[in-house]
Amino acid sequence: MSSLSQTTGYAILALSCLEVGDGENWILARDVAACTGIPKPYLSKILHSLQGSGLIRAKRGYRGGFALSRPSSEISLLQIAEAVAGGAVFGCCLLGLAGCSEDQPCPAHEFWSMERERIRKRLAKTTLRDVARFERDRGGLRLGSCSAGGGGDRG
Repeated sequence: MSSLSQTTGYAILALSCLEVGDGENWILARDVAACTGIPKPYLSKILHSLQGSGLIRAKRGYRGGFALSRPSSEISLLQIAEAVAGGAVFGCCLLGLAGCSEDQPCPAHEFWSMERERIRKRLAKTTLRDVARFERDRGGLRLGSCSAGGGGDRG
């Protein structure tokens, strides 16, 4: 079965770490990396991509870093996935067949079309706040290591 990409998963984890800053405190990329375990060079690319999509803000210099651009309860997992993967959140054909289309459907086309829509609806309904709370409750992220109010390390 299809799943979200590793990059999308990393983006969700990174934003979950930023959720502790509640949009008012700037969190350094190195602190997000420590919080999530994502390699810093890869994380920097993800954060800059998320900034370009408008999900986060970045501030250079003293007390700079990254912050959510709106409350975590207003950011869906679908918005994050689309920001990272563009329109290709889900593969076109479940079986990977190039010729599969509405006009020439493969044997799994109808099933995959319905499942894609069901997954899309679930991702649209699930918020970043839901994930951050889940991670905090289970101790999955080292959210305490995400410190706010950094000092200009954006990259």
